Amino acid sequence: MMATVAQLSGLQRSIAAALATLQLGFEEEYLEPRTGYSLDLALPSSRVGVEVDGPSHFLLPDDRGVRKPKGQTLLKRRLLAAAGWRVISVPFYELDGLTAVERLTYLERAVAPLCSTDCSIA
Repeated sequence: MMATVAQLSGLQRSIAAALATLQLGFEEEYLEPRTGYSLDLALPSSRVGVEVDGPSHFLLPDDRGVRKPKGQTLLKRRLLAAAGWRVISVPFYELDGLTAVERLTYLERAVAPLCSTDCSIA
């Protein structure tokens, strides 16, 4: 497997910055050794990850407007789960139009159920 340098999107940078304000200690672009996948944001000691999923992770919306994840995204999620990770997806379309405060609230609510006592929200 060949290492590559990740290109962080503006959305991923903004999510990382928002999570940093919660003082949880997420690492950016953490390489998970068992699967070889890189997690956008991770708490390795808790095996909690956050994937910031942009448009390239989804098929085009169906006739009802539903966006389904692509096969490669589903595979990554399944392999990370099999390796003991609890990963949330932060889809780009759920953040459209949210203010910075609304984004932070969204992230707090999304991450809190996955965190155990060692990643408590400040």
